[in-house]
Amino acid sequence: MIKGMSLIKRKPGLSPEEFSRHYEEVHVPLALRHFPFKRYVRNYIITPPGSEEPDFDCITEVWFDTMEDCQAAAEFSVSQAYQVISEDEDRFMDRSKIVAFLVEERVTG
Repeated sequence: MIKGMSLIKRKPGLSPEEFSRHYEEVHVPLALRHFPFKRYVRNYIITPPGSEEPDFDCITEVWFDTMEDCQAAAEFSVSQAYQVISEDEDRFMDRSKIVAFLVEERVTG
């Protein structure tokens, strides 16, 4: 299993609620039509009152069965066909602040 993670910041002017609503109702269905995800998880940050807001609003996890599926997704993300996804990301994400990486998960228990 291959797992990618991204730290995603909402676009300035959007509330956390507007950000998560767009992500869930518009972007997730769009992404699922184009990517071979095994699993797709969004972890929305909860900032307690009086706490400083972190540099990201969501930790997104995408899981792939194989490295080939992961590679296919990476190739799609630099193709002309990806434009429909990037245009939607521009509506609610600050794409200049996205940090993405592959991880090796180790679970205890």
